[in-house]
Amino acid sequence: MKQKFSLALLFFFTLTLTLSAQESRLINGQVVSAIDGLPIPGVNILILDTSTGTNTDFDGNFQIQVKQGDVLQFSYLGFETQVVIISDQTTLNVSLSEDASALEEVVVVGYGTQKKSNLTGSISKVVNDDLDQIAVSRVDDALVGQVSGVNIQATEGEAGSAPTIRIRGTGSISSSSSPLIVVDGLVVDEDFLGNLDMNDIQSFEVLKDAASSAIFGSRGANGVIQITTKSGKSGKTKFTYNTYKGFKEARQSDAYSLSVGETAAKELEYTGTLSDKTRYKQILANINGDRNWQDIIFDGGEITSHSFAARGGNEKTRYSTSMAYLHDEGVLLTDDYKKYNLKLKLDHKFNNKLSSGISLTPSYSDKRRFDGSTHDILRQPSWLPLRVSEAHLPYVNRVRDNGAYANVQVGDYATQRMFDDFDLAAGVPVVSGTDISNTSNTNPGAKVLERNRTEDKLKFYGSAFLQYQINDNFTFKTTISGDYQNTRKERLQGELAHRNGAANMQTDFERLNVSHLVSDNLLTYNKVFNDVHEVNAILGVSSELEKGDYTATRIVGYDAYNHSFSDATSVGAGNDLEYKKSLFAYYARVNYAYDNKYLVSLSFRRDGSSIFGQNNKYGTFPAVSAGWNIHKEDFLSSSDLVSQLKLRASYGVTGTNDLRLASFNVLNDDALINYYPSIPLLSNSSYDANGSMYALNIANPDLKWERSIEINPGVDFGLFNNKITGSIDYYKRTSDQLLLYNPVSSTTGFTNALVNIGEVENSGIEFELRTRNISNENFQWSTTILASRNKNELTDFASSNGQIQSVDSKRAAEWINLQGNPISSFYGWVVDEEIPLEYLSNPFHPIGATAQDVYVKDLNGDGLIDDDDKTILGNPYPDFVWSLTNDFRIGAVDVSFMFQGSHGAEVRNMADQYMFNHFNSAQDFISSTPNQGFIKQKIFTNSIIQDASYVALRTVNIGYTLPSSLVNQLRLSSARIYATGQNLLYFTADGYTGWNPESVNTTSATTYGYQLGGSPIQQTISVGVNVEF
Repeated sequence: MKQKFSLALLFFFTLTLTLSAQESRLINGQVVSAIDGLPIPGVNILILDTSTGTNTDFDGNFQIQVKQGDVLQFSYLGFETQVVIISDQTTLNVSLSEDASALEEVVVVGYGTQKKSNLTGSISKVVNDDLDQIAVSRVDDALVGQVSGVNIQATEGEAGSAPTIRIRGTGSISSSSSPLIVVDGLVVDEDFLGNLDMNDIQSFEVLKDAASSAIFGSRGANGVIQITTKSGKSGKTKFTYNTYKGFKEARQSDAYSLSVGETAAKELEYTGTLSDKTRYKQILANINGDRNWQDIIFDGGEITSHSFAARGGNEKTRYSTSMAYLHDEGVLLTDDYKKYNLKLKLDHKFNNKLSSGISLTPSYSDKRRFDGSTHDILRQPSWLPLRVSEAHLPYVNRVRDNGAYANVQVGDYATQRMFDDFDLAAGVPVVSGTDISNTSNTNPGAKVLERNRTEDKLKFYGSAFLQYQINDNFTFKTTISGDYQNTRKERLQGELAHRNGAANMQTDFERLNVSHLVSDNLLTYNKVFNDVHEVNAILGVSSELEKGDYTATRIVGYDAYNHSFSDATSVGAGNDLEYKKSLFAYYARVNYAYDNKYLVSLSFRRDGSSIFGQNNKYGTFPAVSAGWNIHKEDFLSSSDLVSQLKLRASYGVTGTNDLRLASFNVLNDDALINYYPSIPLLSNSSYDANGSMYALNIANPDLKWERSIEINPGVDFGLFNNKITGSIDYYKRTSDQLLLYNPVSSTTGFTNALVNIGEVENSGIEFELRTRNISNENFQWSTTILASRNKNELTDFASSNGQIQSVDSKRAAEWINLQGNPISSFYGWVVDEEIPLEYLSNPFHPIGATAQDVYVKDLNGDGLIDDDDKTILGNPYPDFVWSLTNDFRIGAVDVSFMFQGSHGAEVRNMADQYMFNHFNSAQDFISSTPNQGFIKQKIFTNSIIQDASYVALRTVNIGYTLPSSLVNQLRLSSARIYATGQNLLYFTADGYTGWNPESVNTTSATTYGYQLGGSPIQQTISVGVNVEF
């Protein structure tokens, strides 16, 4: 009996221990860096052989339910993975050591990855740590100031509009100078940047030199921006919700804030009295509050973003899915942009050799554009109201212009002419009295509100791959990918949008469908011989097919707002075209490193394109680069000063086949030349009553690629245990075989033809410096300085050398393209002095106006002013672009700010001509004006060539990470609240009068720098929340 009792007691004790061992309990801890003891946020913690896991919060803290015997795995990019067996711990603190090899594997290059320490080209990486907190509607807007040598300008400024991106200058005249965009390995149209969700993006890699981008061959001449989207991670599914709401307003121009009060004060000071015109304007201005039209047209708006994602997986399957919504109201009247995003990314590993993946990303954007010209609208006087009020009715002239305004009522749009001919003494409108109008145009607000210009874009891109590891060294991957775009544009002009009323009603309908299919097959080889010889090689073949169809119709007399065709008078124009282009390529690259010290990279690509002439369908694009990691040599290996030092140099040849000779247009089908420039084309004006046909171009079977040849020596360095790191690059890129329209004999029926003859050179220096100023547990401070300088020079323009062009025949200011100078140099006379007021016929009417003419200099001293006195007046390219970023963390509070500047660029600000009434004869010089032979219109001089330099406080971000105790109570993994400001300070150069020095109208590469008013700089303040659970 005693023995049985003992056995029972032993069994009960063993059972108790077993049950106790299997009981789950909560364990706490912190993960820090073994180097500096700083906490590491976002460490992936997984219980092996399960799907249970968590992540560390901003302070490196974590909590997880475990059982005795569980094995916890701690992993984070750039650190060695560590495992810990759970015994009886209640607290677990872990120090992770840096993994040099892991750090080096994060750089994405064309068709693969490469160790960072083994890079021999010029590649910059931007990780999306907080870019998704910047309240912008496009991902490229957030890259301003992030990469040296990359200049991003808000050239349009409307909500959802694309900025202009240039990497190392402008290198083409007839083709695109924008960089190639690659998303998860798929080359997409740059317009896709407007439909991506920043919350889905993991990183950007910018390939700047030709050796890095030559693997993309005929499309790499302008650099490459590679975008990597977020993937799923092994472990428990993590849900994230990010949102922000911002408030936007326009930066107004003080120079264009024209008021009756200011003009009256100047007139009184100069003449001692006020004219009847000015006195009458004062009466109307007092009713209207002397309100500037900038306050009406620049009405401000809100921007809102919501993004939700789920990411997770296990050792075999990883997934990432997300959805997002963004609404940007812009800062212009009627401006509105909405964007909807979905994404699914799935990767599966069948076994140790076979894996596959799929990615699907549809998006839709709905945009209503500001359909007007800011310069034309905002030149209206401040005494003119948007709509007629009760107080305005006594001043409406119901008898002039045959009673045109007899039926004006409260709420109608006001026009200048309806207030003309007023008798100040009697206080009533008369047949002939004081006139104050300076235009017969309709109300400026009606020009916008009575038009409806929309763009709807449905976009989709996706890919599917299958990868097989043949052995330890060889891997084969085949990928089918593609994208699709459907763009619908409508532009409706109502009866009240124009002074001609119903006679000018019209509606444009445009549809563009583009499909793009890509097949990539890639063989990769990786091998390390004798621990010192490292070889990485790829061999690939790709084929692409793009198809597009464009239809457009213009209907005249169509009632845009009632959508009625009953009043349509005619089909004013129409267009219907289709195109197809294909690309076939094979390519190879070999990277070799000896003992991680001596580095060589060789690449080769052969492209065939349907675009070019039958004698030059194929182009060859080689590249070679080398590097030397000097810090690994014995004489520097123990240095306390130098922790990293690499010399590198590269040479590469790239090309471009993205022709921009014409754009899709309702009125013609010239855009076909972009796809078939080498063969003769006929245009069929199918909606012309005469059924006319005409030739678009001349055949040229020798037409070939534009080519860029670039050298790039550089140095990467790190000092004091990499507390100071940076790089310096010098580059010289020569772009030749440029496609130019060169003069030809008139017997051909043409004045010019497309040939390969031009040459442009861009050269410059880029500098990057990053410092960790202070780094301890409670306070961190780091600084980043980026700077670049570029010089653009036209070195060969063949028979077109000295070509002088203009954009607007009515206001024919000139550009010259002259060898030895930048492309698109401004050209004209140099101002000597203004014409004194006493020689102007009416110096104080209209409001804010100035003389349209000016005295110019006789540069050659012959006593005459003619074309021989014209000279180059400047150019639109910045000499120096920089940014300064500081990041601070004080406990749970983080603060960052970026100043960014551009210096040396100039613009031809044509808004001055409108705002200051330079084309109105009311301020013409009088007959007694002396030296009239030395007078020229200001638009032909440097009077409106203005310094476009600026310094901006681009971003300010203040955030607070909620403490773990509160986060756990809310059943969250982490939570952060923040506030962000953009362009809160914006300084322009002395003498710049416009709204936005970055704004440039789309003209051509040879007439660049034309600023026709444009959209203003947007200043935004937003608040947001990031939550993970």
